[in-house]
Amino acid sequence: MKSMLAIGECMMELSEYSTSLLHRAFAGDTYNALVYAKQYEPKIDCQFFTVIGHDQPSKAMRAAWDKNGINSQSALSIEQATIGIYAIATDNQGERSFSYWRNQSAATQMMKVLTTDKLLNRIGKVDLVFFSGISLGILTDEDKHLLLNLIQKFRQHGALIAFDPNYRIAMWQSVEHAKTWFDLAYQHCDIALPGVEEHQVIYNHNTATEVALYCQSLAVSEIIVKSGLDGTYIYGSSSLIDHQAFNPAPQQVDSTAAGDSFAGTYLSSRLAGNSISLALADACFVAREVVQHKGALLPGDVYQQMMTSKINNNCA
Repeated sequence: MKSMLAIGECMMELSEYSTSLLHRAFAGDTYNALVYAKQYEPKIDCQFFTVIGHDQPSKAMRAAWDKNGINSQSALSIEQATIGIYAIATDNQGERSFSYWRNQSAATQMMKVLTTDKLLNRIGKVDLVFFSGISLGILTDEDKHLLLNLIQKFRQHGALIAFDPNYRIAMWQSVEHAKTWFDLAYQHCDIALPGVEEHQVIYNHNTATEVALYCQSLAVSEIIVKSGLDGTYIYGSSSLIDHQAFNPAPQQVDSTAAGDSFAGTYLSSRLAGNSISLALADACFVAREVVQHKGALLPGDVYQQMMTSKINNNCA
């Protein structure tokens, strides 16, 4: 059985259900991707490394992981902290804005609970490790180094490493601060999933080619560049491999998990042994469908109906 480990923070999500009620869910970028990876290929053992508390919200979160088929044996619990919270607001075009309460969350302590060697022994051998700029951004700089050291150890033990910058300006002291850590992350990964938009801000790159050349210079071997209306490009270590044109959803309800669902589907497909072209096509399809629904995670039955419809359409 293939295995995938996601590293990061899962938070309590609060979204407007009515004018007087909020809906509670649990989400976070790498966790969302992990759930979509599991939905795409249920045979993959999907593990999540984070830290949560021992309180009721933390227990409810762990129960939600179990319900989604996520292996939580790698998640640690501590007494002195609890999970982070964010509230989400979505405008009439489906674009979202967030308010966060996470500065002292348990996940920010993830590299302080166990040593690197003890973490490696607890988690065991995995085939693919996925982390993001948010996984780094919640940590102190000292702990960022420890996380990258852990990731390097996984790589030395044969795991593929995937990194999505997922740049959030509020998580970094400056653009230069983010650039320093993103460069190190790229140097530690085999698969990168950058976007032209975030590279414009951080590196002054304006095209997919510029983004790819930069990642290639840091020895990334598989580069998936998300380029907005220009579509998605995939480059190898030296050349363009594939391109998927942008195919907008007929109605965008909520773009919260577009990137997460894309990343999870792509990585799951590649881990399952599929070609780059098939992985790209399926990732674009899932992301396009996900934005037509409210919330970060599609319910399992809705996801299955979506994939069944896709298969039937392909066979028609």
